[in-house]
Amino acid sequence: MEPVTLTADGLRLVAWEQRHMADLARIYADPLIERFLVMPLPWAGTARERFVWLQERHWQSGNPRWAVVDEDGKLVGSMALTKSFPYELTITYVTAPWARGRGVAQRAIRAAVKFGFDNLGAKRIAWDAIVGNHASRLAAIRTGFTVEGIARNGVHQRGVSKDCWVGGILPGEVRGPDDPPGDYPVLKRQAAFFLAERRELETGAAGLKLRPLRKSDLNDLVASCQDEAVQRWTTVPGPYTRATGDEWFAESARRWDRGTSAMFVLADANDRFSGAVELGLRATGEAEIGYYCSPWARGRGWMTAAVRRLCRLGFEELGLERIDWRAVVGNEASRRVAEKAGFAIEGTRRRVSHGADGRVDSWIGSRLREDLS
Repeated sequence: MEPVTLTADGLRLVAWEQRHMADLARIYADPLIERFLVMPLPWAGTARERFVWLQERHWQSGNPRWAVVDEDGKLVGSMALTKSFPYELTITYVTAPWARGRGVAQRAIRAAVKFGFDNLGAKRIAWDAIVGNHASRLAAIRTGFTVEGIARNGVHQRGVSKDCWVGGILPGEVRGPDDPPGDYPVLKRQAAFFLAERRELETGAAGLKLRPLRKSDLNDLVASCQDEAVQRWTTVPGPYTRATGDEWFAESARRWDRGTSAMFVLADANDRFSGAVELGLRATGEAEIGYYCSPWARGRGWMTAAVRRLCRLGFEELGLERIDWRAVVGNEASRRVAEKAGFAIEGTRRRVSHGADGRVDSWIGSRLREDLS
């Protein structure tokens, strides 16, 4: 197959040339690109010298490889279609760091997908991305791909196995520029949040901040989760050991990468672990909050301040419309925090699953976005 040039609403998908190599090297040197590409890095030597020749060979094999350029001819990304199974192609794409936020991937994806269906006989085009690559996932969803699940250890990145999102698109499913999914604004805000560097949050309470979990927290994490009240009222497993804590470090990182949980540690003025508060994301625009306080940090009003701050983050940065709360009937401390933080107690839900205690009755409540005012 000879190279074919495509147009895409102010972009052109063209055959690779040597003049693109300097900018491509800049793309591959970007920290975010390095984080999610699977190719060997740094990109130099034979791999760089033979790049254009290799793209020509791909074209000859019926696997299109495009440089994506803007109206001025400047490189803004890459796009590729690769035969994977009969009647199936796999799409891969990269956006240059200097072109982010301009819809480059979306426009190029539409052009490439149309070419794959119309000219290469594809009946399905597959997509995958390392879990945590929310930019790639968002572009795929925006253009009509369905995210179908997670392939555990589905990709090997420079000697390390990584989970990857997998999905696909069928003929007739491409979404145009004026046809976003109904929940796209919320998905876009959440993608930006989980892709950004994790940060500390000020709470307004003297001596208290919220920050990410650290390995140095292990001893205090274990001591907190072994506390009798935490064991009785929360769903943390028991007996809680150092091995359990180690497993939680890995699990909390997975949840953050998947964009299903925003969990922060309560830290005192000396940066000591003093509890945790978490938003578990569910249906679009909804989440459930959970929290516990270390025994040495109780009675200071810190948990109320932490819950208020995380609710504000949920409404303002994650696009949430509703945050649910529940606690085992009798957990007066959790109920007081919820009420002080603005939750409306809505009633009792019977026989809710609760860890080792089996099924117990739970209070339920909620806070809505309009409650912020």
